[in-house]
Amino acid sequence: MAPNFSNLMSPLQMGDLKLKNRVVMASLTRNRDNVPRENLHAPYYAERAGTGLILSEAALICPQGVEWTFMPGIYSQEHVEGWKKVTDAVHERGGIIFCQLHHVGRVAHPGTRVQRELGEPVPGPSPIAARGGKFRNVAGGPGYTVPEEIKYPESIIKLYDNASKLAKEAGFDGVEIHNANGYLPMQFLESHSNHRKDKWGGSLENRMRFSLGCLAQMNKHFPWNRIGVKLAPCGGYNDMGEMDADGNPSPEAAMATYGGFCAELDKLGLAYVQVMRWWESYDLMIDGKPRGIQWDPIAKLRPILKNTLLFGNTGFTPEEADEWIAKGYMDAAVIGRPLLYNPDYTEKIIAGRADEIYNEQPGDEYWWYKWRNNDKRDGYLNWAERTIVPKTLASANRLSSIHD
Repeated sequence: MAPNFSNLMSPLQMGDLKLKNRVVMASLTRNRDNVPRENLHAPYYAERAGTGLILSEAALICPQGVEWTFMPGIYSQEHVEGWKKVTDAVHERGGIIFCQLHHVGRVAHPGTRVQRELGEPVPGPSPIAARGGKFRNVAGGPGYTVPEEIKYPESIIKLYDNASKLAKEAGFDGVEIHNANGYLPMQFLESHSNHRKDKWGGSLENRMRFSLGCLAQMNKHFPWNRIGVKLAPCGGYNDMGEMDADGNPSPEAAMATYGGFCAELDKLGLAYVQVMRWWESYDLMIDGKPRGIQWDPIAKLRPILKNTLLFGNTGFTPEEADEWIAKGYMDAAVIGRPLLYNPDYTEKIIAGRADEIYNEQPGDEYWWYKWRNNDKRDGYLNWAERTIVPKTLASANRLSSIHD
């Protein structure tokens, strides 16, 4: 008998919102336009309104020279009008959608068109460049640069006020701070990327100050139970992950940072905290060894998060998600790539057709693999064997740029 996934498909009370199931659509950047389009963004999100909650692709809170071109924003009235078409389409299908607020910090590049037009330096908590990464949209494909230390973090925190206000006007049901994947809030939080000597660096209390300040601004426009936080305690991507005194990725150091941070978050009465687990695809080889931390942050942080839901993110199959929810390890599963391939992901599960959910095939991760490994060979990726195979032997690449 096929599994019925009764736990994954059960409703979930999240503050004053009732999610119809426990499938959460991950924030997946699609590089379609800076201003959401009615003919592209609206149907894309509406098709996936069968999920319990949709998290929008990362929305920039100000213009930034990012490596992912044509990312949408949420910093102008034009963005409000674009996103309003999206939220209306989702609500018409009975869906719930949060806006993910995004600032990339030190992983912008001065050579990108946007950064050149701004005439402003790349900002970071400290003048420490991230390792790894590659800007395909800049001549020569350079890596990251040394950022200029942000003199007044309050000025960027204030941008979360404006972005949250505009998200409310655009009809979003809530907002999420992107505090993961090596972006600005995470850069302030982790000790290796934040060497400040003022009230924004040093102790964990000081390093948390930036993220908590951003959340306070978001709370001006949404109640705490309509605000979420995304965390990536395993690091890896964008040269992140707490380290020990010898510079090695350290579960103990990560727990000290994220355990303390989650203890503070738990006091706020948030809608949820989204926790990413370790995933090889998001880890980077730096100095000949993996940069990320191979530990189980969901298991470690679950006991700390007593007053908020915990959403588990990264590589969950329906079977595993259902089991983890049943065992109380997490409250919902954040699903990324499978929802790109299968806009009817939840409908297939409900109809007992989970075996029809399309999963990645050779070639699907071709561009991601080539970017990550600087591989210039022609062909497609055999993901299982981590090799490039001739185009004639591989399926067509089905993905545009993906990032969650």
